[in-house]
Amino acid sequence: MQHNTDRKNTQLQNCEDEAIHLIESVQSFGYVIAIDPESKKVQVVSENINDLFKVDIVPNQTLITELIDVPSAEAPTFQTIYETVKGGNTRRAYQWKFAKNALWLDSWEKEGSGVAFDSNGLLVIELEPTPQLSYEAAQQWVPMDVDIRTLLPDVDDCESINDVADAIAQVFKRYIGFSSVMVYQFDKDYCGEVIGEAKAASSRSFKGLKFPASDIPSQARDLYLKNRVRCVFDVEEAPIGLQPPIAESGRPPVNLSMSMVRSVSPLHITYLKNMGVRSSFSVSLVFEGRLWGLLACHHNEPKYIDQKKRLVCESLGHLYAWQLHTKALHEKKEQFQIRQRKLNNIIHQLTTYPNPLEAITQKEAGLLDVANASGMAVITPIDKYLVGRTPSEKTLTRLLNKLVVTNSEESIAINKLGNEVTEDCDLNGIRGMYISCVSAKLGYYTVWFREPKDKTIRWAGKDAAKKDIGKSLTPRNSFDMYLQSVADESVEWTEDDQLIIEGFDHLFIPYALSLKASLDKQISKLEELDKAKDQFLASISHELRSPLNSIVGWTDLALMDVKNVERMTDALGVIKRAASTQAALINDILDLSRIISGTMKLSIHSLNIASSISEVAKSFEAGFASKNIKLSINCEDDHTQILGDNLRIKQVINNLLSNALKFTSKGGTVHVRGKREHSNYLFRVKDNGKGMTQEQVARVFERFYQGKNEHNKHGLGLGLSIVKSLVEMHGGEIYAESDGLNSGTTFFVSMPIAPLSLHDDIIETKNTEISDLTESLRLDGLRILVAEDEQDARDFIKLFLESNGARVNVAKNGLLAWKELNDMPEAFDLLLSDIGMPEMDGLGLVTKIRASEVPEIAKLNAVALTAYAYTSDRVKALKAGFNNYVSKPVDGEELLTILEMYLPESAH
Repeated sequence: MQHNTDRKNTQLQNCEDEAIHLIESVQSFGYVIAIDPESKKVQVVSENINDLFKVDIVPNQTLITELIDVPSAEAPTFQTIYETVKGGNTRRAYQWKFAKNALWLDSWEKEGSGVAFDSNGLLVIELEPTPQLSYEAAQQWVPMDVDIRTLLPDVDDCESINDVADAIAQVFKRYIGFSSVMVYQFDKDYCGEVIGEAKAASSRSFKGLKFPASDIPSQARDLYLKNRVRCVFDVEEAPIGLQPPIAESGRPPVNLSMSMVRSVSPLHITYLKNMGVRSSFSVSLVFEGRLWGLLACHHNEPKYIDQKKRLVCESLGHLYAWQLHTKALHEKKEQFQIRQRKLNNIIHQLTTYPNPLEAITQKEAGLLDVANASGMAVITPIDKYLVGRTPSEKTLTRLLNKLVVTNSEESIAINKLGNEVTEDCDLNGIRGMYISCVSAKLGYYTVWFREPKDKTIRWAGKDAAKKDIGKSLTPRNSFDMYLQSVADESVEWTEDDQLIIEGFDHLFIPYALSLKASLDKQISKLEELDKAKDQFLASISHELRSPLNSIVGWTDLALMDVKNVERMTDALGVIKRAASTQAALINDILDLSRIISGTMKLSIHSLNIASSISEVAKSFEAGFASKNIKLSINCEDDHTQILGDNLRIKQVINNLLSNALKFTSKGGTVHVRGKREHSNYLFRVKDNGKGMTQEQVARVFERFYQGKNEHNKHGLGLGLSIVKSLVEMHGGEIYAESDGLNSGTTFFVSMPIAPLSLHDDIIETKNTEISDLTESLRLDGLRILVAEDEQDARDFIKLFLESNGARVNVAKNGLLAWKELNDMPEAFDLLLSDIGMPEMDGLGLVTKIRASEVPEIAKLNAVALTAYAYTSDRVKALKAGFNNYVSKPVDGEELLTILEMYLPESAH
């Protein structure tokens, strides 16, 4: 034994080197027997085993059955007991029956408390036989099935975790009878602090004192996780060794990790003596697999807690850990929610500013307060926005270059920034720094700063304040309070600090950066527009002067010889062409002015779109023929009508064909195609000319834009911009496609078809007058609800039906129509509904109507008015519950005839 002890003392230069689980000795109140579970032969015993048993125990010969029997029918053999504890990370408690005449003393119970666990293939049995209890002692006996609810403090009224810890210490002190009970909490580095305490008046108080991690080294913490109760009966008694010794038998050491009677390291014994403690007891407080803290109990004289009671304490440790951790989480949650509400309020206020990044300075105090910071910076690839107290911009750049790892999304927290820089760096008094990565790939970060904050740590003894590195295994003597002042470092960045900063990054930074990018883009666009306007004015000057020069020049030539008929004829021809060119330019300028000011007026007719296309195309035949360009026109559904201003529709077609003629080379082709697609008429103009890049396609409808590859830039670059505005004023859509330069261009125009086919009738939209709308009383007395999503069609149908005597309400989708029907179920005789609508379509609307429990709604007549013109569509509508079906564009006379079928009897 001496040889082993010397070897250990040679190696043990650090606390963590001591193999305390292989200590090879136990305390005097326990008796250890290690057996081979298969052969049942005793292999190792504690030296005090013969104080308990009469039997002469010989290792590797004596059978365990000569000493004790299996505890119960549930554990029929020692092998089955071993299987339940195999692996070394668990133990089982049993009441062991002693063999007849096995014990020396008759005063012992015939049964003894004990646990079993595994050690390198051996079944280790620890016995703590209880002597016969006197009546007085029996009154204090706590059985295994004790109601532990009385041992749990009421913590509902506790305001803080310290209050909960004090309450637990008070209850536990009464239960185990020790003179001092402390609740000990570990920090992330496993330094401990006493946060709760209950003690006798004569005992020393340790509440609020800090203990270094070396006081409970890592291997001891590991044991506290596995074996959660620890009793040191008497620091003055000698340990009981295990037999046979390792040196004599060559056996491996017995692993006592799960032992309840394991003896104590001499170093820890000295530590306890220096604290003035005779007996100690500890219970692990474990939460989610981590050693959260300990219940540390001290007594000034030997104190034994029987095994059953210790096992009850083990269960209490689980419950106390929950109470403490739950309170800690509750406190943390409340504080975090307050900070989170403040942050949300600040972000909401910041987002009301045009440039939120620059507005951070307006909310500086609140923002820094919620992050517990003295300054912050938003870092972008091109800018740095600094707020509050920060290092100099030069120093900040150096810090980021040093600390930030390329393409790493990890945050960096530092509370001793002075250690990261050289003397020439200007930290401006900053010692804490938190770098939060918004996007490492794009180079966006937020950086938060803290000033140094002096703090005082209340250590339990001066030696506790010293670092443990290189410290020899000498237990310290003093536990008196020692105050250590810590300066030149900031408060550490907590997990909640990180969450608040991440919340700011996720909620505010993307919004602010996108808004700034949008503002930058708008500014760039305004600058481009301003430049374009300058070019526009220069172009106006040039374009208007060019025809004027021709007019003035040819006029002078004609006047020089008025009798020269041939010259006069040429001059008049040039003057006419120049005047026409100038008029077209002036008209473009006027159209643009009207569009921008919102004064453009449309005279809306029901017109045949295919006829308009053919008519305009015919006027271009000579121009296309002069360049040997093949023009083909194919317009299907040539009876389809749209609601539009005939002059403006032709202006759109004219502009598209003019561009096709201008940009298509000699011998090329231009195709014009048109057909109806549901409730729209789609036509396209396709050429195989110069084509466009994707940038040109994206900008082709911008005002003043002319492609960069165009050498012959006549005009003002307004034509397609005006065309787009005219198409959109008609409720239509226009877009362009091109596969690139020299691959041709296709322009697509989609226009909504007219809901009714009215011959030469005119209606009002956009500041025009109603005229030529024939009135009658054919629908007098008929109350109609119209559901139609197209604004122009809705207005037109309402005017048409009212002009024929009907009372009309309109709704822009099925959902609103359904609401109106339910609000006024008796107000309507008929529903006239489009099929394709947002929110709720016509089929969905009529299905709900037919399923209604209100008779007036369920029996309401319904007519479908839609662009879906196939037979299957008609069948689907009728099956859904419509009484009749009319396809767009319907002839006005046809619609009136159908609606007359549903006039109420009182109207006939």
